[in-house]
Formats: sequence, C-alpha cells, structure tokens
Amino acid sequence: MPDAARSTIRFSVIIPAYNAAKTIVRAIESCLQQSYPPAEIIVVNDASSDDTEQVILADFNDRIRYISLTKNRGAGGARNEGLKLATGDFIAFQDADDVWHKDKLQLIADQLSQNASIRFLYHPYTLSSVDYDARKRTFSTTKYPLKKLLWSNPIGTPCTVLINDGKLRFNEDMRYMEDFDLWLRAGDKYGIWFLDLPLTQINRPILSEGGLSSNRWRMRKGEIKAYIHLSKRNPLYYPLLPFLIGFGLFKHFIKSFSPPRSNY
Repeated sequence: MPDAARSTIRFSVIIPAYNAAKTIVRAIESCLQQSYPPAEIIVVNDASSDDTEQVILADFNDRIRYISLTKNRGAGGARNEGLKLATGDFIAFQDADDVWHKDKLQLIADQLSQNASIRFLYHPYTLSSVDYDARKRTFSTTKYPLKKLLWSNPIGTPCTVLINDGKLRFNEDMRYMEDFDLWLRAGDKYGIWFLDLPLTQINRPILSEGGLSSNRWRMRKGEIKAYIHLSKRNPLYYPLLPFLIGFGLFKHFIKSFSPPRSNY
C-alpha cells in the first residue's frame, strides 16, 4: 500500500457470533464507538440456536453487514465468510464477548501510517477494563520475532490487525488453534509487529472453562498441525518439527496443572 493511502486506512471488522445473545451488543458497540470509525463491521452468525440474530438485527440492522450461516462452521469458517466480503485495507478481528478500547483503531491507524512495512500487528489483552486514557500511557511498536511465536502464542484473535490481501484464510479443517495456524503463516509471510498497549478486554481467561480453549488436548493437537502446515509452507522449519512437537507435548503436561491466566 502506498504511503499516501495509509492516511485514510479502511478497517473491516469481522465478528463471528455463536449463541452470543448475552454479549454481542457490548462487543459491537465497542466497535461502533471507535474514535476512528471502521469502514464496515461484518457480523457472522454461526448458526446460533439462541436469540443472537434477533438481538443483532434489533439493535444494529442498519449499521453493520450481517451474515447468517445455516450450518455451524466454527470460528475459523465464520471469519472466512466475513473475509470474503471485507473491503477494507486491513482486517480487525473482534470476538462476540470482548470489548475494545475506544481509541484502538486510531492508535493502530497511527502506527500503520508511520510504518508502511507493517502488515500484521497485535497488542495485549486484559481481563480489566480498557476504559483508560491511552494518551497518558507510554507505549511502542516493535518487531516480534516469529521464532518466539513458535514456542509460545501470546496473540489473542480480537487483538490482531491483518492486511486484507485476499489470500490468507483460517484453516476450516481445524476447530482448535486455527488462529495460531494463521498467525504462523501470516508471520512467515509478513512479519509480526507488537503494540504494547492492552486494547481489548476479554470476557474470560484464556483456557478457562466455557470456551473452545478449555479443551487443552485438542488445542495441543491443533498446535502440532499448525507447525506441520508452517513447515509445508516453508521447508526451513522442517528440522525444528521434532523439537516443536516435543516441546508442545511437554507444555501440555505442565499446563494441565496450571490455572487460567491473562497475558497482561
């Protein structure tokens, strides 16, 4: 993207929603209330069985793009449907039970405008409120090594912004760690940048009961699949596969006895 075009960056926000009637309103409102308005908000109802559709259409029918799937596709499949429609320069992912800082897109747009090499950026999440004055915080944007991501994944999906290249998609054969799989491929292709401000409040700790991430063993198998997919994309990683798989199994053993946590 030419530098001049980055002065008017357009964000497409994609929100998958499955049985999210109790939380979706806050999630969408935190996107609509951005000081730097997104170009579009695409909400994908992933065949919910509760009142998700009624809640969304009652409150936001004329302010979002809405898709309703007839068959549950999982978060990756739902996000892919949103990606097919997205017209923005960058994709900002949001989850149906999380809340954004009001200046999130403005802060990220500033970084993208100042550094034309950024194609993939993430920031921390927090369990605490994100209703704070970001102007009073000191922060920086730095390159995050892909080799660090191989060993530990600090990236929350509602904390990412990815260039809309029309090619990168979630692997719909994966119901676990499909986000990590995409981050590895995107990081290998574009590099990773880190903005050290917590700009997303998550609803529950990562690995807590109630979310997909609570199934630790299936997550670990998904992680191993992600390593294999990265190695197929870039054979330079093949020699690391035995170490990565072994380390993944070791982490599974250790984390089986660890409590949920936030990364900020």
